[in-house]
Amino acid sequence: MLGRADRKMLTDARAHLLDGGNAVLSGVPGPVAASWRRSVSSSVDPGELSHEYFTDLDLGSRLVHCAQPVIEQLAEEIAAAPMCVALTDNRARLLVRRDSDARIGRILDRVYFAQGFGYAEGTVGTNGVGTVLEFGESVHIVGAEHFVDALQIFACAGTPIRDPFTGRVDGVLDISCPSQDSTPLMHSLVRAAAARIQRNLLLGRDPVQQVLFDLYSRVDARSREAVLAVGQRLVMANAAMQTLLDPVDLGTLQDHVRFAMTRHASLADPVELPSGIRVGVRGSTVVVGGEIAGLVCLVRVVDEPQVLGVAASEGPPVQQLPPTPVVLVRPAPWPSAVPRGGQPRTPSSGRCRPGSPSSSSARPARGGPPCCPTCIAPCTRRVASFSSRQTRSRSPPGRWRTGCCSPVRSRCCTCCETSTGCLHRRCRPFLPR
Repeated sequence: MLGRADRKMLTDARAHLLDGGNAVLSGVPGPVAASWRRSVSSSVDPGELSHEYFTDLDLGSRLVHCAQPVIEQLAEEIAAAPMCVALTDNRARLLVRRDSDARIGRILDRVYFAQGFGYAEGTVGTNGVGTVLEFGESVHIVGAEHFVDALQIFACAGTPIRDPFTGRVDGVLDISCPSQDSTPLMHSLVRAAAARIQRNLLLGRDPVQQVLFDLYSRVDARSREAVLAVGQRLVMANAAMQTLLDPVDLGTLQDHVRFAMTRHASLADPVELPSGIRVGVRGSTVVVGGEIAGLVCLVRVVDEPQVLGVAASEGPPVQQLPPTPVVLVRPAPWPSAVPRGGQPRTPSSGRCRPGSPSSSSARPARGGPPCCPTCIAPCTRRVASFSSRQTRSRSPPGRWRTGCCSPVRSRCCTCCETSTGCLHRRCRPFLPR
């Protein structure tokens, strides 16, 4: 419940917003301030409560079926207080309302908070239903935090109900009461009830889709790669998958997987996407009782588009310049790079001579580059790319380390085929000692 000072502060802030347009709403909660600004942008009149009635409601939907027992249980829990529990669809249209007593029901009827009426934020301003759909998270709107004057006698706590498979908001669960009876427990009660409804939605799924979801969850939990699951009517992707490709490439990949899962038990093919990226797809088909549920696969980029080598599709042809000659200069060996008991060997042409002994006894000069323990020549290869997935164990001298800094497989350097002076901290344990 708001105190008198809080109500005055909120009333003054709203009036200042209506007068100035872009006023700074100090002291107003962030979600409420953002909702007020959206209400002003939607030309909501704070002095008049607009209402719109809909007849095309789906009262027999799976959402209503799964929420009905939870709403009945919640209504029994709040029976001692003047409250109501309401369920709306994802368009803020009321589907179900349960009142704890007749008095609160009559009050709510006067503000059109009843089955069939819409409570979208763009129509009635800040409230516990429409603001949830705009904000995407649960809210608790109390008294003067409502944008329309007629709703400021109420307090409402609402939370979204999400499809456990797709994460899409299917509806909103709301608890409303007179503002003087508001309590923070309303927010906790409505969120706990919404979680039970989402659990019912999960258990009430088609068993074929449930198997696909279970496999997707296991693969996503065990892998750090991009995971994609495609069914007949369902698509699931983890965060890595959603950020790996743009929407056009992702849609093309989904179509390819949906086509391939009906023809192959497994998939291990590179796929070229419209943007020019080539991805490797590796997965298997999920079959339940002879019916194909879908395909779960791992996706990784194997080839980026060559921007410089692709000609423009429009405009005049680009004149190709002759290649610039490249001159390689071999640096002189460091004077201190001498084996323990002998003369310095003559550096070869970038690789050790076959049959040359590989010894880690060579020590580079202080501050100088690491030297090849076989030919005592400073490393001259440059880093082509760096991968953090390098082995931490010390490899024998002369062996290339899988996943280290460079794909250039030199046989003579015990560092990581880098240029003069390895600067990668994770490679320093591999320097010759």
